Amino acid sequence: MIDLDVTVRGDGTERIVHLEGTCDIASAPQLRERLTTLRPPDVRNVILELSDLEFIDSTGLGLILGALRRMREAGGTLRVVGAQGAVLRVLEITDLDKVIPMFPDLESARA
Repeated sequence: MIDLDVTVRGDGTERIVHLEGTCDIASAPQLRERLTTLRPPDVRNVILELSDLEFIDSTGLGLILGALRRMREAGGTLRVVGAQGAVLRVLEITDLDKVIPMFPDLESARA
């Protein structure tokens, strides 16, 4: 397993945050640092691209929930695309798949 690699791309008011590797208590500060800078009015739509994320623990889930709350409170949106395997299972077990809008791919998240 590789450590967490966080890549942010996009322009205008949309950002795509691509996560690769493992998001756990050791790597979470890196994700926190990137997510806290993305907020309205500069950024109104955040898409978390998780197709290359192999593992996420409660720390990572908490960061995603915090980002969701910040975005919604300021009138923005946060969506998840490409969750699969163990990551999808964790989102389902914790019922976060019912709280966070989830999509199979980027195209459907933007529709």
